[in-house]
Amino acid sequence: MTTSGRRVVVAVTVVACVLLLAGCAEAPALDPLGPQRREQIRQSILDIHWADVVKDYPDALRPEVPAMGPVTDHDQREVVYTCLRASGIPASRTDNGFRYNSSLGQSQLEFEAEKYVCEATSPSESEVVSYLSGSSRAALFDYQRKIVRPCLLSTGAKSPAPPDGGPAYYQSAALAAWDPYMQILAAKPRSRDVAYFEQRCPPLPPWLDLSTAELSRASKR
Repeated sequence: MTTSGRRVVVAVTVVACVLLLAGCAEAPALDPLGPQRREQIRQSILDIHWADVVKDYPDALRPEVPAMGPVTDHDQREVVYTCLRASGIPASRTDNGFRYNSSLGQSQLEFEAEKYVCEATSPSESEVVSYLSGSSRAALFDYQRKIVRPCLLSTGAKSPAPPDGGPAYYQSAALAAWDPYMQILAAKPRSRDVAYFEQRCPPLPPWLDLSTAELSRASKR
C-alpha cells in the first residue's frame, strides 16, 4: 500500500472513531422505568417535599411543578439557590441549605413555596435513585459505565474504573460510592469547567427525567 493510501485509511479510521463516540453519546436511551413507574416516583418526591411545607402551613396552596429533571448531588444545591434567586427570593446559602432573607418583603410561606418548587423541579440524583429498582439501577450504572466514562476519557479527563460485580452489586454501597465524575470533582474544579464536561458528557440519562412533558412522550412510545 502506498503512503497516500495508508493516510486515507488512517483518516477514515479516525473519522469512524469520532462518529462512534458521537453515536454512543447520542444513542436513543432505553426507558427502564416506563410511564407508570415514572409518575409514581414523581408523585412520591412531590409529596415528600410538600409535606415539609404543610407541617407548618397546613392551609397552603400547592404550586404546580410541571418540569422535574434530576441533577447531580454536586450541582443540586447551586441549582436550587439559583432558582430561588431567579424567583425573587433573597435567599442566602448556609452549611445545611438556604436561609431566607426578608429584605424584599416576601413572607416565610412564600419562601417555603418557592423552595418547594425549586427543589422539586431539580431533585438530587441520590433522591431519585433511592426509588429505582435493581434493574433501573443497573440501567443507570450501564449508562455511566458505557456512555459517561468513555466520553469523559475521550475529552482527556480522568475517570475511575467502575467496580465489578453481579446483579446484586447494583444495590451495594460500593457501587453507590462510584461516580465517573469523582476524580474531576476531587480536583475542586471551577463551576464552568464542570459545566463544560457535563454538557459534553451528561452525567444522567434522559429516561430519569420526571417532567410531565416526558411522561406524555413516554406514554406514546
